[in-house]
Amino acid sequence: METSSSSPVKPRRKDKDEDKFRIGATVAFIVVIIGIGVPMWWRTTTVYRVNLPSTEILSLSETPIKTAVQVAIYTQQPIRGQLLIAELQSAFSDNEIWSVEFKQLSSTPKTQEAHTPAALEKLLLEENVQSVGDFMFIEWPKLQEELLLTTERSALMRSDTPSNKIAQLLHAKILQTYRINQILSTDERMGAKSEAPQPAYDVIVSVLNPKPRLTHAKWNIAMAVKTYIEPWLAKVSGVSNYTVRSQWKYRVAIEADIKQVRDQSKLGRHYALQESALPHLLTSIAQNLSASTTDKPAINLVVYIPPCHIAPLHIYNSKDQRLTRNNVDAFISPPWGGFIIANPPEHVCLAATSDQQAIAYHVSTTDNMQVMLDQLHKLLDISSELQMEGVKVVDIEQLEPRRWEYEAYLRRTAIRHISTASSTLQSLIKLLDQISYIVIDDEVGAAITNSYADILAAKAALLEHRLADASVLAKRAFVASERGFFDASLLAQLYFPDEQKYAIYIPLFLPIMVPVLSSFNMLRSVLQARRKEKQS
Repeated sequence: METSSSSPVKPRRKDKDEDKFRIGATVAFIVVIIGIGVPMWWRTTTVYRVNLPSTEILSLSETPIKTAVQVAIYTQQPIRGQLLIAELQSAFSDNEIWSVEFKQLSSTPKTQEAHTPAALEKLLLEENVQSVGDFMFIEWPKLQEELLLTTERSALMRSDTPSNKIAQLLHAKILQTYRINQILSTDERMGAKSEAPQPAYDVIVSVLNPKPRLTHAKWNIAMAVKTYIEPWLAKVSGVSNYTVRSQWKYRVAIEADIKQVRDQSKLGRHYALQESALPHLLTSIAQNLSASTTDKPAINLVVYIPPCHIAPLHIYNSKDQRLTRNNVDAFISPPWGGFIIANPPEHVCLAATSDQQAIAYHVSTTDNMQVMLDQLHKLLDISSELQMEGVKVVDIEQLEPRRWEYEAYLRRTAIRHISTASSTLQSLIKLLDQISYIVIDDEVGAAITNSYADILAAKAALLEHRLADASVLAKRAFVASERGFFDASLLAQLYFPDEQKYAIYIPLFLPIMVPVLSSFNMLRSVLQARRKEKQS
């Protein structure tokens, strides 16, 4: 009897010890898998994202871009000046884009002694310090036109010029309100919008001479570029930096239909190049021009010297009207560049047609460089082509552009950079909200944050009458926004979205989780058995 009563006790203790070890092992396994493994997996597969001011960036459009401008007015009669200022203030009082401050300049003994408008303009500009973007109207009674725009920050006006004409000039030429509206408008019907100026460009000046043996054209193009193009670009480098180089290209023929036209010249003919064929012409020569060696966009300035068997060559429109202006045939194709046809002199081609020895000649530097500078005005979108009745613009007599024209370009470009940078950041934030597995590293986050801060600073500078500072800040904001939007790191995990992450890791973890779940079932059974044992 004793043997039978003592034998069942030992197995029960053994079972209890085994249950303890089994429970301990199961709990340790669960803690390692769920407490350490799952958080570690979740941490290592989480996409890294820097905190961004997303809400603030999306609300950038709620604060409009407004620019402060100071306009000074000088009249010989103070009463007329007060009246003009009162009417102009009324015209600009409710403007959403401009905050214009009108200032009356008082007459002094020196100004009354000025006998020419140029002397009066020089005196007033010296006595009244202007900031970048300011403007001044100077009354001169004997003026033929209602308004005469000078090359400085000033315009001469006649004594009978009304305030609405001054306001019209401010909107159309000085402030260029219609173009600012195009930049700020979200309505596609406002017309095509040009791209924001890039921070750097390559300017490539090419001279094409298809028949160098027959056309002995001589031209020190490198010296011409250093004398004309480089100084001019240095004056407009406030928005973009320019790298200039020149080159000669030989045996580059244009591929376009050319028609012979009889005329009264000594040669008895010239050749017509149809305006509709110009795009094909550019396509045919573009492949022969060496491309930019950097990733900067290129501006091509081409001077084509036609051989005498197709010279002189002139451009005609669809109505068979010759488009030669000032004895020059040229055209531009934004943003690619400009094209100039430099026809050889008549006596050179007369000698060539008479089978005489080819005559060497020099290409006119002045004529071609003046045309090239005019093309750069238009390609860089600096020139103001809008014509107004009763308004005349003084011709440019110096290399640099008109001061008011360039500062209007600065103002317009600053607003364009702010608008473009804001749109870029908002698009990026919306994209990041939609695609959660895009990585935002520290460098991209810094670019976005810095761009946002520069946008706010540029807006404040425009409103505080600091156009030069606003231009620098707006350009910096634009560059940072582009760098953040097109950074290659944003694409690092686009090929590995959350769906693929779960599809790959679930088959890996599922076999491990099966014993974990079985262990939970075993724990439940052991605990229930112990509870029943205690109750019994």
